[in-house]
Amino acid sequence: IAADLSVGADLRLISDSAVLSFGADSDVTLTHVADTGLLLNSSMKLQFNDASQYINAPSNTILDINATDEVEINGTLCDINANLDVSGTTNLGNNLTLTSNGSVINIGSDEQFTLTHSNSSSTAMVSINHRLAFGDAGEYITGDGTDLNIVSSGIIEINTSEVKLGTNGSVINIGSDE
Repeated sequence: IAADLSVGADLRLISDSAVLSFGADSDVTLTHVADTGLLLNSSMKLQFNDASQYINAPSNTILDINATDEVEINGTLCDINANLDVSGTTNLGNNLTLTSNGSVINIGSDEQFTLTHSNSSSTAMVSINHRLAFGDAGEYITGDGTDLNIVSSGIIEINTSEVKLGTNGSVINIGSDE
């Protein structure tokens, strides 16, 4: 058939591995893969709208979903079983929950801030490789594993019923009963 073909009802390709070829030189093909699905050949694209949005596989190990503005996934759960590499800004509209023991969050290219959940039942450890600063950075907390330094140009206020400060077995109690 060298012209248009119109089919008034169903069109069935009744053999496994049936191929639909597109283009004058059949450069795009859609092949039936028995019992599993359809295969678009090579690195061809499934294109949408003005062809600037598309899905393709540029190699046998990569699948690309490309859009000019936004890719939206809607559902009650999005399950990703892989490492996640985000090169843009990440905005979370709700909570971030890490569910495995030993989970680590590193912030900064040189891991300046690390939050680690240990394998203990309720231990969380925060590791800050520089200083934890407040306000205009004139107030900060630093520590080296031995000493903890709290620096403030104003008042350090502790609101609690009791404070215990101790050094080498000596304890100084500051509180309502002391």
